[in-house]
Order: sequence, then C-alpha cells, then structure tokens
Amino acid sequence: MGLAAEVPAVKLQAMFEQDGGRIFSSQNLKRKVFGPWLQAKHASDGLRTVLTEQLGELNIGDLKHRVLIPTVNYSKGSGQFFKTPHAENFYTDYKHKLVDVGLATAAAPTYFPLHQMGDEGVFADGGLVGNSPGFFGLHEAHQVLGASREPGAVRVLAIGTMTLGATKRGGSGLDWGYKQWGAKLFDLVISTQEKSTDTLLGHLLGNDYMRIDDPATPDQSRDIEKLDLVTPAAIEVLKTRGTQAARAALGDSRFAPFRSHVAASPVFFHGPNKNSGN
Repeated sequence: MGLAAEVPAVKLQAMFEQDGGRIFSSQNLKRKVFGPWLQAKHASDGLRTVLTEQLGELNIGDLKHRVLIPTVNYSKGSGQFFKTPHAENFYTDYKHKLVDVGLATAAAPTYFPLHQMGDEGVFADGGLVGNSPGFFGLHEAHQVLGASREPGAVRVLAIGTMTLGATKRGGSGLDWGYKQWGAKLFDLVISTQEKSTDTLLGHLLGNDYMRIDDPATPDQSRDIEKLDLVTPAAIEVLKTRGTQAARAALGDSRFAPFRSHVAASPVFFHGPNKNSGN
C-alpha cells in the first residue's frame, strides 16, 4: 500500500529499520507477564501510529495504482480481499482507510490483536489466506482485468521476505498442546503456503514467473527466527541478504522484462480517481 500511495521505497525501508521497536512493543504489565496465554504479544497502538505517519488519512480510493490486499474476515470465516475500484462492481472498498486495512492484514495470530472494521467484521492477518499472494494477482489479471492467457501476457514478480521453513526438531516429541504449538502454528501456515504457491506459479508460468528471495544460513536464521525480532542483528541480516538477492536478480534474464515494462494507466470506476465514464 505504501508503494501504491507513492511513498518512496527508501522511506519504507527506513520505517522497517527505525520503527520496529514502536511497532512491536508490549504496552502493559499484563502482556509482559501473561503474554500469549491471555492476550496478543503486542498491542496494535504502535503499528497504528507508524502506519498513520506513513499513510495519513488516505483511503484505498486515493491510490493511483491497483492493489489487492488479502485479509481474513474472522466474522464470516473466509478470506476477504480489499481492492482499488478497478472494476465497475467494486463499490465499497475504496472508502476504507489504508491504516484500517493495514491493521487488518497485519493482525497476525498471537502477535497482534484482531482488528475490527466497522460493520465489515473482525479481521486477522492476510498471511493466513495468502502469505504469498501471487495467485490472487494472477487471477485478478485474468478474471477481472481480462488479460490474455497467452505466454508473456502476464508476468508475476514475487518479492520474498526470507520466510523460514517451519520445521520440527527431532527431539521435540509428537504430542503437542497449546504450549508447544503457540506461534509455531501461524509460522507453519505461512511457510507451507509460500512454498506451495512458489512451486505452482513456477509450473504454471515458467519463465514468466520470478521470485526474488535469499534464504538465511543456519546461523543467520537465529537472528530472524521470529516475526517480531527488531534487533540490530536481525536488521543487518535482512539488509545484507536483500542486497545479495537484488544483485542476483539484476543478472537474471527473467528480470529484464520487469525492469523495462511501463504499466498503462489503470482505469478506476469509483472514488476520487475515477476516470471511467461508466
């Protein structure tokens, strides 16, 4: 959403580097003492503050580029996808605040509280339904925008986040309860989703699909093993491995079409950026 709001990427990077301590912060003694047994590990106040600083009062309809943001509507028990009004029948999403949508899609179980969005319902992290949302983008291009299914007509570029494969240690037993699973269950869901999506998109699109990522070494994985680690070591690992992933991508022939492509201006049917006569 930040990129679609034309926030410079360098500013978004600085947000992750400098504001992690504010985003992931326990706000009271109860959270610190009882942790995930009674409440989410972190309150959402810090995340809301940082999102507001970056996105202000912008609505989805204020964006000049198409977006599709996956969330889980826990009130109805299914995925819900917030979108710019790039189809005539997308009547409502454009009215939502970006900050609200950000809090909804980031409400990771055990890490942040669920997020209420008015009459829309209560929302949980979009990673539960689409941690690697390339298929949703491909489907949107074909089914909503009417893109051709011919080779080369649609390309998908995935930017990974060094998601670690959630695995079980050999001596940890088999009969697990709440204590053993904890946040591991969420980590397992997003890890398996990401790997499955990556494999299937590769089969479906061939060289029209490219993923940029760089798995951590065993030593480095200890610095980034938890989603809410914001230590200098974690930041250093993410930055250096990201730089190496970028170097590799720049030398990959599959990346050339993404560098040279200039997207046509999107058509919006509702909201402040409406540019269709319908």
